[in-house]
Amino acid sequence: MTSRFENGILCEVYAKAVPELVDDEGFWFRYFYRIDKAKQVEVARADLVRRAVSGEDDDENWELGSIESSLLGRA
Repeated sequence: MTSRFENGILCEVYAKAVPELVDDEGFWFRYFYRIDKAKQVEVARADLVRRAVSGEDDDENWELGSIESSLLGRA
């Protein structure tokens, strides 16, 4: 493997998926897309905690599960 792999697990997944299941570009597109979505979920979770702690009450009463589902496309 090349030096771009610092994470052993990522290296294993890459080796199993490319080129048999997906091409190199597709692999990295999907990888970074999922990283971005995970970051969005974390920001939403932190915002929810901040609102709960500060006592803010919006008209929209979101649950963490629905936020995660919508961001991850599981709606």
